[in-house]
Amino acid sequence: MKKVAVILPTYNEAGNIVKLIQAINSQIKKIHLTAEIIVVDDNSPDGTADKLKNYPVKLIVRKNQRGLATAILMGLKHSTAALVVIMDTDFNHRPEDIPRLLKPLLNQQADLVIGSRYVKGGGMHLAEAGAFQFLGSKYGSLLVSQLFLNLPVKESLSGFLVFKKKILKHLPLKQIFSGYGEYCIRLLYYVHKKGFKLSEIPVVYGRRLYGQSKSKLLRMFINYFCTAIKLRLNLS
Repeated sequence: MKKVAVILPTYNEAGNIVKLIQAINSQIKKIHLTAEIIVVDDNSPDGTADKLKNYPVKLIVRKNQRGLATAILMGLKHSTAALVVIMDTDFNHRPEDIPRLLKPLLNQQADLVIGSRYVKGGGMHLAEAGAFQFLGSKYGSLLVSQLFLNLPVKESLSGFLVFKKKILKHLPLKQIFSGYGEYCIRLLYYVHKKGFKLSEIPVVYGRRLYGQSKSKLLRMFINYFCTAIKLRLNLS
């Protein structure tokens, strides 16, 4: 049975992680695949890693390093599956969307699929993010992906991605996976630059079930625009 690696970077997600893993396994079984769950935890003080002692997952606890992008890269290095899912661990990215995102890969219609808020049918739970934040994110993403980088997609900031692992050998991984969410912009840019096919599937961001977001909106947008400019000028 074909495996799917699911990379879950965590920091203080003790209230979410077990429910999330159960939901992911359930959804992947529905399409007759096996999930290879890889949790990369940055030594969460809330005991996230302790919640996983009785679960068949690959657990990596980093005590001397932190950061979203490098956690994802470490998870990728420990994965053995041909297909990979990257997603958040707070239920903003809904496990029930995974089968739809995998479908274009399984049908050989795409090399990387984005769970997109900004194509028809996509969106965001406005109780989780206000209308101003949603619109700012939407048009910021369009500015980055289409105006600066000429990518054939509307969503460049999602972080909810599925792709064929084999494409990674063609990409500058250390260069891509640094910082916070800006890794997503770099990943899409280099995947497109290397001639691989991108696709978008509409998703609606769900509500965080537990804990607080680690995202700082203004700082994120500054980093995203700087990243796009550097890529445009071949500086990143």
